[in-house]
Amino acid sequence: MSIRQRNWKVWLYCFFTAAVCLTVCSKSSFLFPINDWSDANAYLSCGKGMLAGRVMYRDLYEHKGPLLYALHALCCLIEDRSFLGVFFLEILCAGLFLRAAYGILTLYGAKHSALIWMPVIAALVYASVSFQQGDSAEELCLPMLAWSLYGALKWLHTDAPRRMNVGTLLLHGFLAGCVLWVKFTMLGFYAAWLAFVMLFHFARREPKAAFTALGWFVGGVALATVPGLLYFGLNGAIGPWLKTYLYDNLFLYQDDAVLTLVARGKAMLRAGWDWYTANWVYAVPMTVGLGWLTLRKGNLGSNGETIGEVPGVSVAEKVFLWAMLGLLALGVFIGGKSYLYYGFILAAFAPLGALPLIGFAERLLSRVKPRGIATLACVLTICAGGFALAVSPNTPDLLKPRDQTMQYRFAAIVNQTPDATLLNYGFMDAGFYTACHITPSVKYFHQTNMHLQEMLDEQTRYVTQGVTDYVVTRGKQPDTITDHYELVATEKTPDGFWYEYVYLYRRKDL
Repeated sequence: MSIRQRNWKVWLYCFFTAAVCLTVCSKSSFLFPINDWSDANAYLSCGKGMLAGRVMYRDLYEHKGPLLYALHALCCLIEDRSFLGVFFLEILCAGLFLRAAYGILTLYGAKHSALIWMPVIAALVYASVSFQQGDSAEELCLPMLAWSLYGALKWLHTDAPRRMNVGTLLLHGFLAGCVLWVKFTMLGFYAAWLAFVMLFHFARREPKAAFTALGWFVGGVALATVPGLLYFGLNGAIGPWLKTYLYDNLFLYQDDAVLTLVARGKAMLRAGWDWYTANWVYAVPMTVGLGWLTLRKGNLGSNGETIGEVPGVSVAEKVFLWAMLGLLALGVFIGGKSYLYYGFILAAFAPLGALPLIGFAERLLSRVKPRGIATLACVLTICAGGFALAVSPNTPDLLKPRDQTMQYRFAAIVNQTPDATLLNYGFMDAGFYTACHITPSVKYFHQTNMHLQEMLDEQTRYVTQGVTDYVVTRGKQPDTITDHYELVATEKTPDGFWYEYVYLYRRKDL
């Protein structure tokens, strides 16, 4: 089999494994009635709004990066009545992540066993608590960090001390730019990535090479930024873009309880510990793998051809890995919020959990023919799907009929009104826009966690003036709501929601 044929089959297998695991783990899958996670629905609502001509931040308020909403607009081109397009995007991202994981493991000696680790990694990562319901910003950025991790490690193994080539620097700068315009809290990884490359050259007394690397990397970031500048510039919305995404996130998203340095430090440690204990299924192996790698002796080698032997690891490589992980974790948890999905991006290092077992696996598979390894890998993928089905926190909603969900029960009423408009008042988008197939018609179409008085005032004005045909609340609404609206339906929320009931109001003149 030629190298090209083998690479093609590896790619296909990674996407196959991704599809199997995500079909039972992600609520974006066709096996679930709806992805009822508020973040995922807000992204999809914004994507529909963009396709309808609304400009993010100017016409619709949400505080993640513009690339996230642009990707969901593309998903809506496939299907805007459900999460089917998002499901395909998730498979793409998961397949890319697994292919990067495959590359990392082959660098550390997994010549025969790399394939069989893919379903193990996929099941542990995507069936975890931090995966949430699927379609987090962290999930979509996971392959970007994994490929940059692989690219840097490959450079250390095969090219260093030669300079990293221009194409590689541009690529990873571009990936950093993509992460920047999805969720900038994950940029600590790239800060360490770039700093290491520059310090590597400074240590070798090559300042010109260090600054050249910086220039090309920044050039890649610029390439990822140009589309945003054009989009918001042509729509006269650069101000709202930067104000919302940068200023609001930096100064209005923080809770008062963690404003002091000591309180922030405690909150960071608590948030990190909460993530670690809730996601031990991949966090513990990852820790063991990093520890094993750190304690491993020997100079960095590029051949490592002996069966069962893992190439030596340099001190520079160990420092590089810990710096990337440390700065990434710092950026993720520095806000002190204990949302477990924040730490999902740390799964970029999850493939390292296989390192202590690579030697054993290589000796075990050294005499197995490639066809036998491929068959074993496919069997393990099916087993991984079964494991994910058994342990995923989303399994209880699998195959649930749509008419048993609060979103579609309300939709049956709302859709009786032609071209109806809707307001999600006082809480985050919970999927009612998606189920009702409604594009938001007001800027503050739901209430985010941002401490923004204008958002609260505008939502109240929408209700007081009867701006939309329907209003969905969770029991928190102005006293004036009965001036224009009447209560037409009440639904109990599923277990796990942080409010017990939702209420549907219809404007009285309909």
